Amino acid sequence: MRIIAGTHRGKKLVEYYGVTTRPTTDRVKENVFNLLSNYLNFNGIHVLDLFAGTGAYGIECLSRGAKFVHFNDCDVAAVNVIKKNLGQIWHNCCVTKKDYLAALGDQYDLIFLDPPYDSDYGIQAIDAIQHGLIVFETDREFNHPQIVDARRYGRARIYLIQK
Repeated sequence: MRIIAGTHRGKKLVEYYGVTTRPTTDRVKENVFNLLSNYLNFNGIHVLDLFAGTGAYGIECLSRGAKFVHFNDCDVAAVNVIKKNLGQIWHNCCVTKKDYLAALGDQYDLIFLDPPYDSDYGIQAIDAIQHGLIVFETDREFNHPQIVDARRYGRARIYLIQK
């Protein structure tokens, strides 16, 4: 895994495969960010990487100019990997180990939801989010009235939802 674009393009990230952690491939991540470039400018945005895993989505946003990224994961090993991947060069972020619904308190411009595939956590989070562009990665078909784009990359399905 690596950072695809921005000020830290090419930086390798530590990978982590846990019971509920499944890192997004570089191919899927690159396609997601190409798609997102049609909907927003990364400069100055606030981002929530809710089921952060390795932090790859949020770190990519920081590299592209995001003002602030909140990384959250309930797995302590994933939180440690995020901190390793952030290293000393990232300042505009926080890393928390909270229940996913408890981490939704602030307003964000962009929210990444990449929960374990065998859960309904993403759907519950979408219902709780009031504002922002949501990137929801799942392995299931999903219908929602506010979907603005949907793509499939192998097993992964990506839905953009505008709230």
